[in-house]
Amino acid sequence: MEKEKVTVKTKAEALAKEIHNKGVASIQDLYFDTGSATIKPESKPALEEIAKFLRQEGKLNLYVVGHTDRSGDFEYNMTLSKNRAKTVVETLVSDYGISRERLEPHGVGCLAPTATNETEKGRAQNRRVELVKP
Repeated sequence: MEKEKVTVKTKAEALAKEIHNKGVASIQDLYFDTGSATIKPESKPALEEIAKFLRQEGKLNLYVVGHTDRSGDFEYNMTLSKNRAKTVVETLVSDYGISRERLEPHGVGCLAPTATNETEKGRAQNRRVELVKP
C-alpha cells in the first residue's frame, strides 16, 4: 500500500495573517487516528510552523480549540475535541518550548462546523484545530 503524501498547509506567515486579521486560524493538517487524541507523526510540519509563529509572536496568548465532525456520540466528541486540543498544547510545550501559560485548550466537538457533516469531504473539513485570539 502506498503511503499518502502529506501536504503542509500550515505556514507561520499565514497563521499570523489570519490571527491578526480575523482573530482565528484554522489548522487542517494536524492528524489524529479516529477516536484518538494522539497526534500522528505526519503532523510534525504543521506543529513546527505553529511553534515558529508562536516564537515570532512572543507575547500572544491563544485558545487552542479542537473540533470534531458529527459522527458518533455528542459527549464523546466533546471530550475527544478537548483532549486533542490538550495534546496539541502539551506537544507545543514539551517538544517546542512554548510556554504553557500562553495556550489554553478547549473542545467544542461538532458545535461549530464549517461544512456539511453529510459528506466525507465536509466531515474532514470539520475535523480541525483552531488557534483563537482571546
